Amino acid sequence: MQPPLRIPPVSGEGVLLPRRISYDDPNKTGLLCGSDTAHLPTARRWAAQVTRTTPPAAYPLVASLAELHANALRHSASGLPGGQVRIEIERCRLLFLLHVTDDGPRPGAAPTVPVLDFSHPTEGASPDLAECGYGLTVVEAMALCWDFSRKSGGELTVSAAFDRSGRTRTRGSTNSRWDRNNPVLCGGG
Repeated sequence: MQPPLRIPPVSGEGVLLPRRISYDDPNKTGLLCGSDTAHLPTARRWAAQVTRTTPPAAYPLVASLAELHANALRHSASGLPGGQVRIEIERCRLLFLLHVTDDGPRPGAAPTVPVLDFSHPTEGASPDLAECGYGLTVVEAMALCWDFSRKSGGELTVSAAFDRSGRTRTRGSTNSRWDRNNPVLCGGG
């Protein structure tokens, strides 16, 4: 068994980040990261540990988390000084549920929605955001299903479900959108 992950604090606007988020449910855990790109590898290591599974089984979730986290920093106010990204993982009977929430649009920018882009990454992208480039295309390929929601304050949450065995969606499957009425998602079936 690995020793518990020690998350090195990075000082921000009065809050040490990243920091763990506590829940009453022992199968739900969270991490609050800041706008510093140094939090990206910390979040990946944290996610691999909290899944409590083998690296191959955790890989689809961890790879998708890296892209969603980098997207939040690149495309929202989360990437500005003082910005935050909230990451939550829930371990269900058959699935891992991942939720990544950003701070909403940057000042003066219109709210955006996640869009699949099958083109290649932009040349000259920041080396600090090396995870970037394929974004939702990775999530689309790795997750069983995914969706997004926007809160009244503008915060955007992208949610995705992953098979606990590490199995990814089958090629050619076209129904990758989250079905909120599906009782099997978290222990109901």
